[in-house]
Amino acid sequence: MLGPVEVWLGGRRLDIAAPQMLAVLAMLAAEPGRTLSTTQLADRLWTDPPPRSAPSVLRNHVLKLRRQFEAYGHAGAGNEWLGSTRGGYRLGLPVEFDVVEFEELIAAAEADRRAGAMTEADAKLTAAQQLWRGDPLIGLPGPWAERERARLSRLRFALHEVAMTLALDLGRHSAAIAELEALVAAEPHSERWHELLMVALHRSGRRGEALEVYRKARRLLADELGLDPGPQLVRLHQEILSAEPPAPSAPEEPRVPVQLPPDITDFVGREELTHELAEVLAAESGSRPVIAITGLGGVGKTTLAVHLAHRTRERYPDGLLYLDLGGMDEHPRSADMLLAVALRAFGVEPGDLPSGLTERIDLWRNIMAGKRVLLVLDNARDVAHLTPLLPGSGTAAVLVTSRSSLAELFGARLVPLDVLTQDEAWTLLERTVSARRLSAEPDAAHEIVRACGHLPVSLRIVGARLSSRPTWSLAAIAERLADERGRLAELAVGNTSVESVFRDSYRQLAPELARAFVLVAFSDAPDLSVAAIAALIDREQADAERICETLVDLSMLQTPERGRYRYHDLLRVFARGVADRAQRLEWPQAMRRLIDFYLASAKNIVELRDPGVGTDYYAATEMAGQRFADEKQCAAWAMSERFGLVALYRQVAELADARTRTLAVDLALSLAVGGDAGEHLPQVAHVLEALSRAAEDDGDHRTMARAQLAAAVARLVGMADLSAARTLRNAGALLQDLGDGPGAILAEQMLGTAMAYQENVDLAVAHFRRAIELGRQHGNRWVEGMGWGTLARAYGNAGRWPEALDAAERALRIARLVGSLRLESMALHELGFATWPADPARARALCEQALDVARRDGRRHQEGWALARLAEVTLYSGDAATAVPIAAEAVRALTEVSASVRRLRAMWVYGCALSAVGRDGEAEPILRKVAQASARIGLAVPELPSSVRAVVGAAPVAIASGCGA
Repeated sequence: MLGPVEVWLGGRRLDIAAPQMLAVLAMLAAEPGRTLSTTQLADRLWTDPPPRSAPSVLRNHVLKLRRQFEAYGHAGAGNEWLGSTRGGYRLGLPVEFDVVEFEELIAAAEADRRAGAMTEADAKLTAAQQLWRGDPLIGLPGPWAERERARLSRLRFALHEVAMTLALDLGRHSAAIAELEALVAAEPHSERWHELLMVALHRSGRRGEALEVYRKARRLLADELGLDPGPQLVRLHQEILSAEPPAPSAPEEPRVPVQLPPDITDFVGREELTHELAEVLAAESGSRPVIAITGLGGVGKTTLAVHLAHRTRERYPDGLLYLDLGGMDEHPRSADMLLAVALRAFGVEPGDLPSGLTERIDLWRNIMAGKRVLLVLDNARDVAHLTPLLPGSGTAAVLVTSRSSLAELFGARLVPLDVLTQDEAWTLLERTVSARRLSAEPDAAHEIVRACGHLPVSLRIVGARLSSRPTWSLAAIAERLADERGRLAELAVGNTSVESVFRDSYRQLAPELARAFVLVAFSDAPDLSVAAIAALIDREQADAERICETLVDLSMLQTPERGRYRYHDLLRVFARGVADRAQRLEWPQAMRRLIDFYLASAKNIVELRDPGVGTDYYAATEMAGQRFADEKQCAAWAMSERFGLVALYRQVAELADARTRTLAVDLALSLAVGGDAGEHLPQVAHVLEALSRAAEDDGDHRTMARAQLAAAVARLVGMADLSAARTLRNAGALLQDLGDGPGAILAEQMLGTAMAYQENVDLAVAHFRRAIELGRQHGNRWVEGMGWGTLARAYGNAGRWPEALDAAERALRIARLVGSLRLESMALHELGFATWPADPARARALCEQALDVARRDGRRHQEGWALARLAEVTLYSGDAATAVPIAAEAVRALTEVSASVRRLRAMWVYGCALSAVGRDGEAEPILRKVAQASARIGLAVPELPSSVRAVVGAAPVAIASGCGA
């Protein structure tokens, strides 16, 4: 029980994990042979009045314990060893308690000491110390466990008291002083530790320091408790004042400091890292390592460092020293002062301390030479701050913690520490609150973990608040944390708060860094590129990168990959809250610069991807935007920015800035024209509808209609929402009335696509021809080419081969005239499809050429279109076996870009091809899925052309027809 509770039965450890069950067994074991009633057990197990279910809960625990006894003992052992008598339970086994052994050893050691048997007393104290494995009864709930923990803490006090008295009797003054200094620091109100420390110092000939201990104790007791020192401490003070200096004693052994903060008892997570670093510290080698643990404030750097020091302490027999460098304080501790503390810890008397910094460094490194010492240098501001404290080459190891990256600490093992994983964060909250409460409200617990950002300090704060308020529901805390504006205020307990942790770091920032830290945080995008940040903060890109990297080095910003930056969620909340008036006033202009940059970048993509489309249609931009060398860079940019843009559109809808709204809508429209696709499109449609409403409130009908148009395109392409046709008609008509020809053209083009999806060929043709005519009127050949390409597809899907052939040939001529690979690939695969009935071999060759052009163009959705047509032509040509892998790849490509309708047709081709080669078991579920999805969105299931059925066979037709039924 002196640590995590363990139960052993005949040399075998019982697997009892439930804290309440362990508590029940511990209570019975503490009074073996005595019956404890269910009322007594319930009162000891629950803090509040026990629930009505207490008797049944206790019965369940007893039943499970009996099963354990049966499993580890013999038949009938459960009832024999854990009996029920007169409304209670009794443990009928002899019990060996580590607590009882601990008490007996302390008492025997004190008796030996008084009898002068110092060696025997020392051995017994060592044995007692080995029994103590950590905080007693850790994890056990209830009032009984709390009372026992308090009692056992007093027992440990007694152990220390006997041990220190024995050390003084044996003349181990230096070791006693080091231990007593730690005890005074841990329990500053205990007069007994001050008293023994004064005795140890006085006997070491350090009378002045002994008197200083008294003066400090007197001030502490008066200031914090309003008390005077007790008579024993006062009498000792008088004796030291009046005593002659003690006679010189034999030289003591070199002082061995053991000055570490207590190890945390509920250390959670980081198992692999902890094991790895412990091995590094414990390795037998000529020189010891320097390990620098860095990261965000509150991420657990100090906790990990102290835990590692305790874990490897036996490897450092010459001393363990912890120094808080105060790097985040307004005035960090100086190297002079820190070296004085370190030198004093290793026995250098005050009068022997060199006055100059250089001389102190030299003395420090001389003392460290050849010693196996572990130094914990906590909270260093930067490398310059900690360098004077580093030992020279030798056997001393160093653990450093800092919020700075310490990248220039050459030769050190750098360990950037991240927040806890989801499972680790849950475990930490569970240990600080209780498994019972988390299992009772798992959804609320997950929300708390998320709101805390997996940051250990925030989880500990919430855990402490909930532990001290056992009647509070987790849902109430989760609800309060959900409000971003008040979240940091909730993350505070006593003198500890997440906000104060972050403010210590913020206080170190120069004005330029503070401005960037706040402005970038106002963006809702999950992360931003350095080019985007440069636009937002109105700096050159090189300057922006320098600023961002400095913030990363200070753990105020994160970099998930080179050139991109993001915040920890709580740091973003803090940054927004700390903004001053000037920064808040600048934010709308910063947002406009950011959206302007994105629109300029999108225009650059249009000009690179689709020569001839033109960008004059979009709002004028002031920024140059990001430049791209090829389609691969364009696609990577679109992929990395898409969800960030959704968040920014949402913010723009809420801003009172019509100009920024216009830029944002044009950005969305330009990406739609460029073939933007992906799973983000439903979100894009939703926020564009909000932008449309905001533009309407501005009285800007053109931006309103363009937002509606872009939203409808996103719904049609990303969601296969055929109801978008009504919005397309209304927006197109309004844009035509407003003289917005390009907007009206896009509306007609997308209306044609919607009609073609529904196999309403005549209406689709009418809309496509209207788009072609409007393109001619505006002198835009690219628009004409796109119109002819989509018209060819509508004719081809309807089996109107001559018209499809003519339209595809027109599209191909225009594509090559304007130099658009996108148009050329489309024209080629539609030409191949139209050629299939007359010349299957040429049809396949044209589709293969289209695939080659699409891959040179680099757009995955274009490649998917070409693959789908190639698979279809190959199947219709009678080569189903070759069509199968082509169709499978088409489905993969169109799934990746969320091209819902075209993906369904590719799946249909794939299913037909599988069936044609006799793989009906694979084909049937695919074709059934096609039929179900098509019915859900209002599409007809495709049918094989009658001329193909004889070539492919009847099986696919039967399956497809059956699925469609």
